[in-house]
Amino acid sequence: MLYAAVRPLATIGLKYYFRRIDLANADRIPENAAVIIAANHPTTFIEPCILACFLETPLHFMARGDFFKNSIAAKLLRGVHIIPVFRLRDGGFSGLKNNYESFGKAFQVLAQKKTLMILAEGRCIHEKRLRPIRKGTARIALGALDTTELDEVYIVPVGVNFTYADRLRSDVMINCGEPIKASVYLKDYQENATPAINELTEELRQRLSDEVVIIDKIEDEPLVENVLRLYRTEHPQVVDKFLRPTQEQLRGEKRISTAINALSDNEKQLLARDTHDYFSRLERMQIDDAALRGHYRKEQKQTGRILLGLLPTLLLFIWHLPPVLLVQWLAGTKIKTVEFSGPVRWAGLMVVYLIYILLWVIAALIAGSWWPVAIAGLGFLSASWIIKFTERTQRWLLAWRAKRQTDHERSYLKKLRAGIIEQVSVFWE
Repeated sequence: MLYAAVRPLATIGLKYYFRRIDLANADRIPENAAVIIAANHPTTFIEPCILACFLETPLHFMARGDFFKNSIAAKLLRGVHIIPVFRLRDGGFSGLKNNYESFGKAFQVLAQKKTLMILAEGRCIHEKRLRPIRKGTARIALGALDTTELDEVYIVPVGVNFTYADRLRSDVMINCGEPIKASVYLKDYQENATPAINELTEELRQRLSDEVVIIDKIEDEPLVENVLRLYRTEHPQVVDKFLRPTQEQLRGEKRISTAINALSDNEKQLLARDTHDYFSRLERMQIDDAALRGHYRKEQKQTGRILLGLLPTLLLFIWHLPPVLLVQWLAGTKIKTVEFSGPVRWAGLMVVYLIYILLWVIAALIAGSWWPVAIAGLGFLSASWIIKFTERTQRWLLAWRAKRQTDHERSYLKKLRAGIIEQVSVFWE
């Protein structure tokens, strides 16, 4: 009941929070079968929410047991199909004993031919690489086959990739890989469980690696990000639909990270030098690569529309200030890790806006007037307009800043950029 009630609200929140979500090959998830969706874990809870909202089948999840310490929180979490998994640090050895019950519930979910989502890395780290895969996914899949009447459990590797997971209006790229049949390992598991679990875990790691943008070395992250920014300018994605069944951008970005991983240290240093010079100059000018490339010519011609829309947009935004400032303050002062910042902002905005709208409704009842409800309705419906107008205005401003640069500076930057593109375009061809 709670799952069905929360899902549409979360869907609306995701559509406002992200610019676009690419969800490709969802048809690879078997229907009417026992399925484990095994995904990577770059944020605390955004990726489960996205899949729960945009996959047709209801999902069940496994999450850290320390989230269940509060009785009210535990009831709410179970209401949205979450099964606790206890780690040693969550409750010591006595807490680990509770995992027998948790695994039993997971087996029941699979025995009913439902879909269970597991964050296979186990630990949430905000980085573009794959952490070691925990053995829990393999244990649950093989345990369910061994203890129930199931003939098959499918493990579907799902790679979740963000352009910038901690930023508002970023992009998400998700691809579902070919499912793994756990039954292939069942006989070996029944004879000797540990090697079979290890082999299945290794196959999952290899399959999941194909769906995740991976930067091997931490020190190469700035270089890869700079090349990705150039790639996104050269291959602009038309945001005609919020949800798209494509993996085009994911494959391009994965080719880039793979190519840079393979470069020699000397090649990386030379390329890093040029890209750092280029983007640091853009930063000093307060423009971006797309503005220099001339992608905002359409917005540059909309000065009249921007000026006409500025005052009504500002007036509408006043209604949004209390919830936005409150969530920004909470995220800025209470959240200490980047892995939590984006998800908490998203979830916080949804909760605070619900309370905010409820307060306006209460104010209408107390005042005996529907004007507060009308104002709240107008404010809520204006969110989409404000976001689009703000993004259009930002592009307009960047275009004018780019135009104001001296001919000498623009000429130098374009020459530097052309040299970089000549080097890196082979990465994504």
